[in-house]
Amino acid sequence: MNKRFIMTLGLLLSLVACNKNDNVTIETSQQMQEEMTGQNQEYAEIGSGSNLVEFPENLEEGIVFATYDRGDIHENIYVNSRDAIEAVQNGEELPSGTVITLEGFRDGELEHYLVMEKRTGWGSQYSPEERTGEWEFQAFTPDREVMEDGIGGPAIGRCYTCHANQERDQYMNSMDQMKDFNLEEISQINRDTQIAGIATEDWHISEISNHTNESINVNKKESRLVGDEEKAKIIQDVLLTMYLQRYKS
Repeated sequence: MNKRFIMTLGLLLSLVACNKNDNVTIETSQQMQEEMTGQNQEYAEIGSGSNLVEFPENLEEGIVFATYDRGDIHENIYVNSRDAIEAVQNGEELPSGTVITLEGFRDGELEHYLVMEKRTGWGSQYSPEERTGEWEFQAFTPDREVMEDGIGGPAIGRCYTCHANQERDQYMNSMDQMKDFNLEEISQINRDTQIAGIATEDWHISEISNHTNESINVNKKESRLVGDEEKAKIIQDVLLTMYLQRYKS
């Protein structure tokens, strides 16, 4: 009786051991398969999506939120929308459609443009280690054509590598400057630009007060009494005064 019990117990222990070994074998096989699948996963070459980025339309209408000077190098950094700055200052993600442009000068001469653009779904073809969120990058010549050599062309991958280290700052190198930018400056700049852009060639000044510029009578019929440069300045001073009075009211 005892001998039969011992034999039965031994058989059960043997079955349990075999079952345990089978489970280990199955788990190991699954792990190896997953590793092999990861190794066989093909990703696009970094920078292969740079062709999606076009030179930004109306660049000059963008907002210069940062400038850098390093020796003979000067850089202006544009962003294409006020919404992008507001998002950053509110602790939010930069919206899809954000375009940031670096305008680079050397010894006072325009040398290149570097553009980074964010669009929903961009960058998904890259490996997780190389991906820079949803940003793609492109380099342009001073003529605003795609740069085929130098920092452009095959070398464009260096832009991705550099910005990949800035994940904490949404892959931007100038996040702090955007956070600190004073949005009220935009209204001042736009106002001055609009007034300075008013054509005054057909305007004539018939009377200039000795007391104040606010009493200048501007019309298009009287004879011209002052030179073009002085006339333009007088008219713009009047328009600026009128704008400020309206703004304050």
